[in-house]
Amino acid sequence: MEKSFVPPDFEVPDPVKTDDFILRKLTTKDVEQDYEAVMSSKESLRQIFAKDDDWPADDMTIESNYEDLEYHEEEFEKRSSFAYTMRDVDDSHCIGCVYIYPWFRNGADAVIYYWVIDSEKAKGLDEKVSSFLHDWIEKVWPIENPVFPGRDMNWEEWEAFKEKNPKESE
Repeated sequence: MEKSFVPPDFEVPDPVKTDDFILRKLTTKDVEQDYEAVMSSKESLRQIFAKDDDWPADDMTIESNYEDLEYHEEEFEKRSSFAYTMRDVDDSHCIGCVYIYPWFRNGADAVIYYWVIDSEKAKGLDEKVSSFLHDWIEKVWPIENPVFPGRDMNWEEWEAFKEKNPKESE
């Protein structure tokens, strides 16, 4: 039997408004602004999900981005993972994303990734998002042991962590 990521009675927060940004479910309606945000910061994004990742590719198309968003939207609806678009406070621009994935191995129960576009990172938003997410996950989500790869755990530690018990069910 597949382990449920969040309990059936958990009300997934959407939207979430802070003084610095808004989080709401990432959907295919966001494709143009998401694509623009991704491509504006593609070099720094290649360090978000893995060390020297190849995402986003230089030749990534808006069509392939649409397919990614379609997948994220479907997963959110199924409550099996949660992708949020990060918007500026007036909800006019995409300024990043947050991803909450299940991870039932090695004592962790979730993997959290997030990114902020370079222009907002330069204003200190990355640190504000980090602080918010740590607090929000702890206080709101039914997640006891989140992992923030590439953030709280460097890539070498993450790789060692992933290999520690690779056969446990996810």
